[in-house]
Amino acid sequence: MVGEASVSSKLSFRKRRWVAIVSTVAAVVVFWKLHQIIDDRLAHTAFFSGGTLLACILILFVFGLRKRLVMLPLLSVAAWTQIHIYTGLFALAVYLAHVPTILANGFFESSLSLLFLAVSISGLYGIYVSRTAPRKMTAVAGEFRYDQIRWHRQKIYDRATDVLRSLDVTLASPVLATYFRDVLQPYFSGGVAFDFLLVPNSLRRRRLLLGLGELERYLSPEVLPASGELAALVRKRDELDLHFALQWKLRVWLLVHVFLAVMLLIGSFVHVALVVYYI
Repeated sequence: MVGEASVSSKLSFRKRRWVAIVSTVAAVVVFWKLHQIIDDRLAHTAFFSGGTLLACILILFVFGLRKRLVMLPLLSVAAWTQIHIYTGLFALAVYLAHVPTILANGFFESSLSLLFLAVSISGLYGIYVSRTAPRKMTAVAGEFRYDQIRWHRQKIYDRATDVLRSLDVTLASPVLATYFRDVLQPYFSGGVAFDFLLVPNSLRRRRLLLGLGELERYLSPEVLPASGELAALVRKRDELDLHFALQWKLRVWLLVHVFLAVMLLIGSFVHVALVVYYI
C-alpha cells in the first residue's frame, strides 16, 4: 500500500508539472500573439510588454513573501514554489519581448536589464540548488541543523583528542601523534575552506584517509584501533562539512536572490515613473 501511494504521488507530481509547463507555454503563446496584434496596429507594444513584466515582478515578489509565511492557509508552500518558478519563466519570455536586444540602451535602463538578468540567473540557479542539495544531504548519514553544526564540529574535535590521549604512553606511536598534530588536529579544529563551500568534494577526506592508511604499517596492533577511530571521525567531519556547505549555499542564494529582487522591484517603479514623466 505504501509503495502504491508513493507511485501515485510521483505520478501526481509529474502530472502537475506537465500541467504547469503546458500552461506556461500557452501563456507565452497568448502573450506573443497579443503583442503581435498590438504591433500590427502600430500601438505601443512597450506599454503592453512593460506593464505585463511589471505585473509579473509584483506577483513574483508577493509569491516570494507567501512562501515565507507558512502559517497562512493559502495553498501549500510547494504549490506556491511551483507558481513562483513558472511565473518567473513566463516573465523571462515577456522580458525578451520588452527588451529584444537583451540589454536596454542608456545607463539606467541597461543597469535595470542587468539586474533583471541577475535575478533570473539566480532564480534558475535556485531551482538547481534547491533540487540537488536536499538529495545530496540525504545521501550521507546524519541530519544536522545549520545552527548546531559548530557544536557538532567541537564534539568531533574533542573526541579525536580524547582518542589520542587515551593511548598508553608506552604504546602510542610517535608517527600517529605527529600526523595528528601536523595534519588531523588543524583539520578537526579548523573551519570549512571557501573552495569546499563553493564545490564540495571528497578530495580532502581521501587525502587524509590515505595518509592514515599509509601509517598503519608503522603502528603496533594496540594502536591500530585508535587509527581506525580517527579515520571514522574524518569521515564524520567530512559529512558534517558537506551538510554545512550545502545549507550555506541555500542560505546565501536566498539572501542574494531576495536582495536582487527587492532592488529590481524598486528599479522597476523608478523606470515606470520616468516613463510616465517623459511621455
